[in-house]
Amino acid sequence: MAVFLRDTPIQRKLMLVIVLTSSFALFLMGSAVITYELVTFRRTLAVNMGVLAQIVGSNSTAALAFQDQKSAREILGALSAERQITAAAIYDQNGNMFARFPDTAPRLSFPARPSGVGYSFEQSHLHMLQPIMQEGTRLGTIYIKADLGDMYRRFRFYGALLLIVTACSFLGAIVLTTTLQRRISLPILELAKVATAVSERQDYSVRGVKHGNDEIGQLTQAFNQMLTTIGLSNAALSASEERLRLALEGSQTGTWDWNLLTGRITWDDYMYPLFGRTREEFDGTNESFVKFVHPDDRADLARATRYALEWKTDYDVAFRIIDVDGTIRHMASRGRAYYSDSGVAFRMSGVSMDVTASKQNEEELSRAKEAAEAANKAKDNFLAILSHELRTPLTPVLAGVALLEHDENIPPHVLCELEMIRRNIEVEARLIDDLLDVTGIVRGKLQLNRQVVDVRSLLEHAMQNYCAGAAAKKNLLLSMEVTATETHVLADGSRMTQVFWNLLQNSCKFTPEAGSIDIRVYNEFSDTPAGNDPATQSLESTGAELVVEIRDTGIGISPENMPRIFNAFEQGERVRTRVFGGLGLGLAISRAIVDLHGGSITAQSEGKDKGATLTIRLRTVRPVSKARPAQPLSISGTKAPARSLRILLVEDHPDTADQLARLLRRAGHEVSLAGSIGEAQKLIATIEQQNPERRFNILISDLGLPDGSGHDLMRDLVRHHRIPGIALSGYGMSDDIRDSIEAGFSRHMTKPVDWQELKTAIQKIASEEA
Repeated sequence: MAVFLRDTPIQRKLMLVIVLTSSFALFLMGSAVITYELVTFRRTLAVNMGVLAQIVGSNSTAALAFQDQKSAREILGALSAERQITAAAIYDQNGNMFARFPDTAPRLSFPARPSGVGYSFEQSHLHMLQPIMQEGTRLGTIYIKADLGDMYRRFRFYGALLLIVTACSFLGAIVLTTTLQRRISLPILELAKVATAVSERQDYSVRGVKHGNDEIGQLTQAFNQMLTTIGLSNAALSASEERLRLALEGSQTGTWDWNLLTGRITWDDYMYPLFGRTREEFDGTNESFVKFVHPDDRADLARATRYALEWKTDYDVAFRIIDVDGTIRHMASRGRAYYSDSGVAFRMSGVSMDVTASKQNEEELSRAKEAAEAANKAKDNFLAILSHELRTPLTPVLAGVALLEHDENIPPHVLCELEMIRRNIEVEARLIDDLLDVTGIVRGKLQLNRQVVDVRSLLEHAMQNYCAGAAAKKNLLLSMEVTATETHVLADGSRMTQVFWNLLQNSCKFTPEAGSIDIRVYNEFSDTPAGNDPATQSLESTGAELVVEIRDTGIGISPENMPRIFNAFEQGERVRTRVFGGLGLGLAISRAIVDLHGGSITAQSEGKDKGATLTIRLRTVRPVSKARPAQPLSISGTKAPARSLRILLVEDHPDTADQLARLLRRAGHEVSLAGSIGEAQKLIATIEQQNPERRFNILISDLGLPDGSGHDLMRDLVRHHRIPGIALSGYGMSDDIRDSIEAGFSRHMTKPVDWQELKTAIQKIASEEA
């Protein structure tokens, strides 16, 4: 029918539509009447049968109650007056047939047991079941079967009448339509001729003739306006397509359109060379497209498609394709799905592009990044190993110096030489620390242990222990003026001491003999907020900055070198590096530490040979309790231990083990030596078995042992024995200290080990374990 209408002239279409419409309307009306009659008849019959069932049921209660089947049959016999009723039966409350009508009807024509309540229509009969109730008690069920013959006879009459009326209406509609349809079809046929002329000749100057102001006249006018608009749009579209073509050619991009209802995928002309395929190789189906995709990427492609459709997000996926010659290329597709008003996706359109070059660049960058990270890691490992190897030989030397310093028979001039040896060992250790600190700063791994400290105490300690001796040797005038009333800051005490040590060391180094170094400490009050440093939020700010100025009369800083003095490995002019030595790390490390504290450090100088002033500014806080000076341990004056301890010293470096053991025994401790984890475990086991009351009080262990790490030894002791430990290592980064604490050590000490610090650590652990 659809094919017939598609090719039929419009005159016949109008005639056919009008005739069919009128005939259908008439047929529909007749069908509605018949349907109404059907519904009404069935409802009426059901109501009547329901009333009869209730009447018969009410009259049958006594018969059921007294099991009087004869009376029940007589009551059912009264239904013979209704010719529509062909059968009826009464069932007792157990579902057994009690009586039936007619008596001669076979039992098989009745339900074996009543099932449910109500009525149903089956073929040519109505079946009805109603309960027989008496004072809320169900005594049984009545069944009635009615014939539907009258209904079917009535419907056959209505059907014949409807056919006759429909046929007459059909003939009348044909006669009237033939005459009237010309007024509608003629303007449309003329408009069709204009459309044909435009289509064939692409001539948008042709216009249709308007015959009136009705809908067809409005259609003609709109059609003419459309021709004008299309003519203008075609010119703009041609220019736009040309620009798009040039852009797609230059960007190696193609467009695609996927009809999700039919599954048809349409490619533009650029997609075929982009995928290296011909039109014959791609048949427009998703299955054909997936064959071009690398097998390992097909699941990801399907997953991305499902995700975009289910979550209504943009379609964005990267995948690989395999060319005809086997070359693998990387592609990227982006698109968007379009949905109907009901939320069903019916179309997806987008672009695909060749990203092989970008992918290769990314892979090269990734490899370069991995190589750089590997190089950084190798550098970190090298510096850590170098630090360990440089520090380890210094420990026995420093321990030997400590032994000689406590020898009462050593002449004074030898003590001076020993002090010189100690000082240079400490300088060497500081240079090693500076190298590691620079690495930590560059990698962003420099960590702070911040607490409220008194800067004045830190400065005094730095002056006494790191600067006083050097200043005295060069006859420098060293002075400190403190006018600040607020001197407490939230800082890492050891790191700030390192800053002051670096600055004072520079001043001593670059100030000629008989010069001066002046230190001023004062406050500057400001209304500027303290900032959002989370570490200071729980502390009350004083609203003042602490300013520390270190001014010397040294060689000064030239204007051209001023911008570089805080750069690592720079000391200004190269000649100064040769004269004064050093690595040029002190100021760079100091600035990084001060920056981490939220402060600032600046330098000023009037020029060469006119001295320099270094200024540090830190935000002060009001301490909640008395702040600790947080300074390193004093070199002398440590008291002797309160009791002798049994110490297990595990060290594979013979010189270090010998010197530390001598110092520990000289301090009154009982020392046992082991050179490996196995020896240490054997000693501990022997003591535990033979003399458990003399078990070791403290373990002092190197971390780099021949048969494992000192961490492994400590973990074993934590599991099986309760022995506190002190770790000794040439590795002193924050990660190394954390690993030692996590392994169970109470303290991590970096080589070269300062004897006074070791003594104090032993005393503290002993007092905690007591």
